[in-house]
Amino acid sequence: MKSDSESLKSGFAGIAIDLLRGFLALMVLLAHALESGLLVVEGAKLPSWMAVTLGHGGFWVNGFFVLSGFCIHRAVMALRERGGSFAGPYLRARLTRLYPMYFVALALALVITPWPGGGLFISHLLMMQGITGPLPAIKPAWSLTYEVVYYAAWPLSLVACGWSPRRALILAGGGTLILSVGLMLVWKKGTGGADDTWVLPLALIAANFPLWLAGAWLAERWADAIRASSGWLASAALAWVITGYLLHAWLLHRGASTTVIVLLSWLVVPGWLGLILGSAGVEALGRWRRLAGWLGLLSYPLYLLHQPLLDMMVKFGRSLNLSPSLAEAVLLLCSGVMIFMLAAGVPLEVALLKWRSGHLARLKGRELKTASA
Repeated sequence: MKSDSESLKSGFAGIAIDLLRGFLALMVLLAHALESGLLVVEGAKLPSWMAVTLGHGGFWVNGFFVLSGFCIHRAVMALRERGGSFAGPYLRARLTRLYPMYFVALALALVITPWPGGGLFISHLLMMQGITGPLPAIKPAWSLTYEVVYYAAWPLSLVACGWSPRRALILAGGGTLILSVGLMLVWKKGTGGADDTWVLPLALIAANFPLWLAGAWLAERWADAIRASSGWLASAALAWVITGYLLHAWLLHRGASTTVIVLLSWLVVPGWLGLILGSAGVEALGRWRRLAGWLGLLSYPLYLLHQPLLDMMVKFGRSLNLSPSLAEAVLLLCSGVMIFMLAAGVPLEVALLKWRSGHLARLKGRELKTASA
């Protein structure tokens, strides 16, 4: 893993990952800003082509899953190679990354949302909102439930396979495909394809795991893959993702089923992987290092906080009886969110990451003292 880490840092893949994170979060913001703009401008309606492209952010979350699998597997193997206890440090590392900013988003949501009831509130505290249904003001947080499941399932697969990533990929990949098909059949045959059932989110959690596993596979094979990659890979991968995006929009326009959309997300995976791998040799990315670092810091707070901020601005705009065009409303909404991110979102992320680093270092120091004693 040391050589893999060095190859990642010596190339430009790390810069590309941060750029991708920021881009994906910005595209999700745009989709939800368009949705919020329709609430500000009475009678406005998105053109059909825009509703299935810019107005639909689900496609971009697939990219987050691939990136997550890539990064988390590297973290898992680095922790494993360090030796000592694994479960405690791994759990603390994941919880201290997910929860602090999530608590900020949840607090903002509760300010502008009627009390959801104790059961739903507890489900959010336990990161179960992707199954029980998230509060509207933090609806992007559905994906965090998926992530928590993947964070648990992958190390368990590795342990079950004697820490052999190859065997773990076979076990997890085969298991999740069987589970996906089974749950989809239960959803379609047992519930008639109803959207308001617990079976569908469980089926989607299983169905999206292959995307995450693909990222973990690339991380595991990084040293070999980087030697075999070609200069044209990044361009070909970008074309692959764009083609998948256009096909995704066409399928949505045609009213394609959830199953078809899931299958398309699997087909786009080579494009996401190619963007990560192909970027390692793109020297021009070096010019964007500072911007990439900022976008990397922006991505998580923007992803979690943009919806409650949009909801607040929608309420404020309605109270002023403004009459903007849809384009003006969307521009104002996006600008408001980004001003907040510049002033508070990114600084808060920096502060939380600094706290996390110090907290984990102190816990590690205590463990070393205990072990030496």
